[in-house]
Amino acid sequence: MFIKEKLYKKIMEKVPVVCTDALILNEKKEFLLIKRKNEPLKNIYWMIGGRLHKNELIENGIKRKLYQEIGVKNVKVKYLGFFEEFFLKTKQNVNNGFHSISFVYLAFINSSTKIKIDEQSSEFKWFKKLPLIFYKTIPWLKKKF
Repeated sequence: MFIKEKLYKKIMEKVPVVCTDALILNEKKEFLLIKRKNEPLKNIYWMIGGRLHKNELIENGIKRKLYQEIGVKNVKVKYLGFFEEFFLKTKQNVNNGFHSISFVYLAFINSSTKIKIDEQSSEFKWFKKLPLIFYKTIPWLKKKF
């Protein structure tokens, strides 16, 4: 479901946006992260994810985002938890910041899986450890990884 940029900006200025993110893990216990081209988190390695569509189940949303952002289908996912974040900068230049509530899933893929990133990312990389920003943004991850 597509929302025109002007309307989406108005929505972002008035209410929290519900999102879903995937922490991707391979058989080597490495995390696949993408380097974002846009705010928020521009030039930061982060998870695959984005907003949910109306009437979309959260698990279906993360599977859609996995396919859209890295070209991977039929991924086994497991719900981990949620976090909320407040961003001052956004691609849409939202007034008064952006509030997101994100449901996080663990997604399992093989390290040999072909990854094809979309236009929102500049590159991807496998990490042995998550960057510190993850534990600052999502403190409960410390107990899991």
